Amino acid sequence: ALPVLEASLFLKRRYWSHHEEGILVDQSLLSTCLSDLGRLDEALVLKREVYARTVAVLGKDSEEAVSDCLNVAETLRKLRRFAEAATLARDQLPSARSLGNGHELVILLSRVLADSLCQNPDSSRDDVLEAISILQQALEQARRTFGATHPRTRETEAKLGSARHRAREFAY
Repeated sequence: ALPVLEASLFLKRRYWSHHEEGILVDQSLLSTCLSDLGRLDEALVLKREVYARTVAVLGKDSEEAVSDCLNVAETLRKLRRFAEAATLARDQLPSARSLGNGHELVILLSRVLADSLCQNPDSSRDDVLEAISILQQALEQARRTFGATHPRTRETEAKLGSARHRAREFAY
């Protein structure tokens, strides 16, 4: 699939350079493929390009920009670049909330922020407590939006449990 996606992106850039949306879609698909192959550094470059271009074309408050920001922040977290991931997610959350607090992207972006705060080995106790607060709010929203048994709600509950466990580590 990777060579096909690369060829498609090349052709769109060469012959349909005016078709910005098609190029962004192909870049996004290519970055997802690279991520799936474990080539996170290469995927990050493309995801950053897509996010920057989406913000330039549609604005930071657009659903597409929030989704693209989530993709960048999640990739940064997977690369263990926790401070960058937290900063990006924290900067985007106010714009994301314009979609509604119960919007799936807001819940997911909140979880990436909390994960980045918890998983960072340099996190302070206050960072972990902030993550717990963020996850409690995200869990409330997930329950309201999806219901108690939805996978997103269960995942958020599990992350909250992990954050609480991490906070207990500071007590000793």
